[in-house]
Amino acid sequence: MKTKMLKSAMLGLVLSTALAACATTDNRQVVSGLGLPAPSAQAETYRSSMVIDPRDNGLTWAQEAQLAAIADEYKVRGHGPLVISYPHGAANEQAAMRAVANARTYLYDAGINWRQISGGTYLADGNENGALVFSFVRYEAVGPDCDMEWHNLALELDNEHHPRFGCALASNLAAMIVDPRDLIMARDADPVDAGRRQEVIERYRRGESTTSQRSNHESGAVSRVGN
Repeated sequence: MKTKMLKSAMLGLVLSTALAACATTDNRQVVSGLGLPAPSAQAETYRSSMVIDPRDNGLTWAQEAQLAAIADEYKVRGHGPLVISYPHGAANEQAAMRAVANARTYLYDAGINWRQISGGTYLADGNENGALVFSFVRYEAVGPDCDMEWHNLALELDNEHHPRFGCALASNLAAMIVDPRDLIMARDADPVDAGRRQEVIERYRRGESTTSQRSNHESGAVSRVGN
């Protein structure tokens, strides 16, 4: 009986020791991945003001050039609605409203979906001419804040990488990326080609090859000598 009790006590001691070992935590912070510097992106509001002369009848060349630049920027980096705000209560309010209609048509012809163009108003002094304001959300890339001083790499006793490793690469990426929003999330997938998909299915059902036919001009061979 005493032998069984001794064995049970020893087993309990072993289990408690094992549990205590499992509960012990390391004070060092574990960093997932390499922990190298990386660029980030932050949202900002793009604004462009267009002066409206109440004597104008339609868009001027300068206004069309401004709209072309707005459309190009929106198609590359714009997100959400493109808002056109006109001055409510201004002396040129009627002319501004006509300019809004012309601007919407121009932006649509420039390749911006009609549903992406929105409208709004802002309060203006009735004794002054107000401007149209075009605004939308875009993202700005931000480079990492890296230490500009090199330390003695021989003293890295913890075998960790130097804080400046990868800093130049991250800074260059922030400067080169077209749409910084790509640093935050992936883009939406383009619509599928339903016609091509249906053609492949029909070929598969007929037992035909589903690959695209290629001519001799599309060959990847550098030379046919010895082939």
